[in-house]
Amino acid sequence: MRRVNLLGFETDEDLAGRALEGERDAERVLILRLYPGVFTLADRLLRNTESARDATQEAFLRAFSRLHQYDGIHRFSAWVFKILVNLIRDEFRRGARVITAELKPDDWPSHDPFPVDAAIHEETCARGRTQVERLPEDMRAALLLHFQEGLPGREIAYALGISYDAARLKISRAVAKLRQWMGEG
Repeated sequence: MRRVNLLGFETDEDLAGRALEGERDAERVLILRLYPGVFTLADRLLRNTESARDATQEAFLRAFSRLHQYDGIHRFSAWVFKILVNLIRDEFRRGARVITAELKPDDWPSHDPFPVDAAIHEETCARGRTQVERLPEDMRAALLLHFQEGLPGREIAYALGISYDAARLKISRAVAKLRQWMGEG
């Protein structure tokens, strides 16, 4: 299904069409647009920056080598997320995963002491990240795709290879678990 572009700029789907026709510049633009989200999801699922970089690179290589398989029904980004999730699942099945429990705090722009409010906010965020890391991989992936990447339920279902209802249920259960663990419910 071809989408109508009313905004005047090229969508990811338009760029994917150009990339399919062999335009390398379209591939470059897609990578620049999608890399941050794909890498962040890989990093959160694998819990290892080097493995996340490798998985992200491999996901893009697979996407562009199989571009003829992209049907245009779902967002191009959802298709790339699906490739990434399948790649990571395959690695987990093979037992080739590298997981570290270490969480990295955000880098502050200066070394000056920061205000108490910022410290409380950082502590709360770190606690939230720790709780998200406790979630099972499938719930964590659904939650991150929804809240971090802003994908709707149908795109999450596509990316994870599950039904729409299952995607909604995973997000709902993940939020409930986080509320329970964070002491809000």
